[in-house]
Amino acid sequence: MPTSDTLNPKPTISACLIVKNEEKVLATCLQSIRNYVNEIIVVDTGSSDRTVEIAESFGARVYHHPWENHFSKHRNQSLAYARGDWLLVIDADEELPHGSADVLRDAVKKAGDADALAVLLECPFDRRQAKAALNSLRLLRNRRGLHYEGRVHNSLIGVKKALCTPARLLHHGYVADRETQLRRFKRTTELLNLDIAEDPANPRPHHFLAAAYLSENRLTEAVGEAEQALTLFEARNQLDHNYLWSLYIAASACFDLGRTDQAETLAQKAAQTNPDHLDAFYLLTLIAYARQDRMRFSTGREQYLAIKSRIRTDPGRFGEMVHNTFDSEWRLHLLDAFLNIGDSDDERFRRLLDLSQSLCPDLFLFFQQTAACYWQQKNYAQAKDQYLQALALRPGDTGTLWVLAHAYEKLKDDQSRIPLLEKLLQIDPQFPHARFQLALACMHREHFQKSYDLFTEAAQAEPGNRLIPINQALCLRGLQRYTESIQASESIATREPPEQIALTGNLAYCFYALRQWEPAALYFLKWRDLQPESPEPLIHLARISIERREIERCVVHCDRLLTLLGLNQN
Repeated sequence: MPTSDTLNPKPTISACLIVKNEEKVLATCLQSIRNYVNEIIVVDTGSSDRTVEIAESFGARVYHHPWENHFSKHRNQSLAYARGDWLLVIDADEELPHGSADVLRDAVKKAGDADALAVLLECPFDRRQAKAALNSLRLLRNRRGLHYEGRVHNSLIGVKKALCTPARLLHHGYVADRETQLRRFKRTTELLNLDIAEDPANPRPHHFLAAAYLSENRLTEAVGEAEQALTLFEARNQLDHNYLWSLYIAASACFDLGRTDQAETLAQKAAQTNPDHLDAFYLLTLIAYARQDRMRFSTGREQYLAIKSRIRTDPGRFGEMVHNTFDSEWRLHLLDAFLNIGDSDDERFRRLLDLSQSLCPDLFLFFQQTAACYWQQKNYAQAKDQYLQALALRPGDTGTLWVLAHAYEKLKDDQSRIPLLEKLLQIDPQFPHARFQLALACMHREHFQKSYDLFTEAAQAEPGNRLIPINQALCLRGLQRYTESIQASESIATREPPEQIALTGNLAYCFYALRQWEPAALYFLKWRDLQPESPEPLIHLARISIERREIERCVVHCDRLLTLLGLNQN
């Protein structure tokens, strides 16, 4: 802790935290501030790990209060214990990056009559593959009655004048381990639902509930809560930063759900409400790409870049507006490259790819997204190469193993596909549909017994998959167990044309292999009627006619086959 010899005693700063079981992250937070604050206040709400021990090792004054399901109450308790002239409100999963602490100390000296100072809060999310940013009031002048309200996602009350500082604060809460994320999601949604029950006309809990659902990819629920929040915001004529954020949540979720027109309407509404809304123009640019509209894509990208530049040079202009897509510029350059890929300007394409890669916060993500762009162009060979580069960075990533296996399927390379699916199932034996796909790949390679066994295992995970018994019947034929295959095929009832074709063809081939010409001919005729464009039934009907010495019937089938193939019957 700094002393009066090394630190100007006025103004003084108290760091204020509320914690519970934060042993994994607390030391990083306290290490980043210990030499720049005059005291550290910690309100512990019931830790059962080493949190208190860690806090005390940094010289913190620790106060114990039982958790009461109310963040603002405990936040205010931490403020009440502070003695400093200024209060630095910080969470255990946050840290001041190098240089920002000096900026903050300088800012409080020059604060004038301001009673709150904002920092640029940077929030990595989605496994650090994206980053949101916003101005957040984190330095509060003490003894001015400033306090928090709200059970969760607190609101700061009493601020009369606030200034922005160039300081940054990193929030790591959205990249916690999965168990922690699920626990926080459950706690947050429960508290927000309590808020809704107490005050149904308040848009804030609906808004933050929508944000929570979006973070868990529960898109339909996110749209529903965001729309409810928007209705309530508009009823109050409260078109503030949270209103814009709700528009983004609804638009983003609609876009991911394939409801592009609705997403565009919502994004345009946000842009009209505030022409400086970065996220609105980002989404409008994505929508233009999805529609292959080069003009609107170019316009949207330029507006996005201009707004991002203003955020960097004049952050105070944006108030508390949240910039969810602050770190997504790289993706727009990538899409720009692929949108114009047919223009034969290889140099521009390569330049945009290099720029995108240099800006992307995660090389793994860059290779994945580049692969997805090639996939959209149906260039599966290039997509495969990009997925291989992504997999080299994270060999155990199940999502990449899955899509790479799918790329090999498109390239009809089951020899490469099979070991990928086997590795995927070693990592995650319950990965959806993987065992079924491995069984199909093995069947294509004529590994019929292995395929049959895999289909049997897949049936336990996918009891409603009608394709499993159909393919098992095909495997039995491959194993030359024709009678069993016939019995299996005849026991399956379906009205789906592709399934009917597969079963009818299997029965036809089984009876043909058993040299039972009459039922074989019957099923080949049925197959011909179900799939008149296929030459296979006519070829085998002609062969059956020869076996039965029915020459005239053979000629009829051959004539029909020649007509189907567009060949001269002479």
